[in-house]
Amino acid sequence: DLKESFRLYRKKAKEIFLAQQQGETGFMPSLHDSGAEVAKISYLKNLMVNYLSADPAVREHMEPAIGTVLNFTDEDLKKVKKQKEQNESWF
Repeated sequence: DLKESFRLYRKKAKEIFLAQQQGETGFMPSLHDSGAEVAKISYLKNLMVNYLSADPAVREHMEPAIGTVLNFTDEDLKKVKKQKEQNESWF
């Protein structure tokens, strides 16, 4: 379920953020932090299934969430924006 996956992902992200604010560097998740990774992958999977099966207007609203989950850089965002603009051109 997309909502449950997102809830778990946000909960883990909040825990990490609070730990960072308190200076607990030992709490930082690693690639082996299976709870965070499972929640993130599950959320991303549901997000992508819904994205790929959605109407184009709905997809546009989902794209920021996908970029956030995948940690898009400014360069990534520029590349995506440029391609979208080229695809929308009627020339």
